[in-house]
Amino acid sequence: MKVQYLNYQNKLDPMNGTVIVQEAILAQLLEERQNEPPFLAELSGDNGYHIELGIGGNVGCVQHSQTNGKAPYLMAISADPPMKGGYVEFLTANTPTPIAARYIVNFDELKAIAIHFLKTGERSDRVLWQELDPRAIIEDAKRRNSN
Repeated sequence: MKVQYLNYQNKLDPMNGTVIVQEAILAQLLEERQNEPPFLAELSGDNGYHIELGIGGNVGCVQHSQTNGKAPYLMAISADPPMKGGYVEFLTANTPTPIAARYIVNFDELKAIAIHFLKTGERSDRVLWQELDPRAIIEDAKRRNSN
């Protein structure tokens, strides 16, 4: 399969809009952006699905959904969550987008999910998948100080 990379935060990203077919290229792209301020990006498949990625240091998030915008919006859930409460803000068009702690995965998981999506167009079974809960950000933010 092939995917198209779109950086929601930095339209001047030299890889923005690039079609990727090789795992090594995708892995390098993700690793090179790992230390930028947390931001959202997309890998759009040629199969009618895409994953949206939050990339930020040693953590990230992944949402899997149809490219036509129809539900469900499935969020990756880490088997070993890096956070117990709070949230991470990922930038999109210079606007912080908070993502609840329950949806934060380790960077290595994010990379494995992205590579699996490139290879198969499917969700990875390395993590659990849960439908996006709009209450998650409020609930997890309340747990910020109880870690």
